[in-house]
Amino acid sequence: MEIAKEWVKNIFIIIVAISFVEILLPHGNMKKYLKFIFSLIIMAIILSPLAILVE
Repeated sequence: MEIAKEWVKNIFIIIVAISFVEILLPHGNMKKYLKFIFSLIIMAIILSPLAILVE
């Protein structure tokens, strides 16, 4: 249960931090690529419990 709580907390913190950074970014071509990178980071955090199960 502690692992699930930590996992949800990590997802929440990362999404809030990324949302804050996206607000500060100027509009343009670079924003599209950064949103893609941020999406990959969020996906990695969400899938991280699978890495624990594989071990």
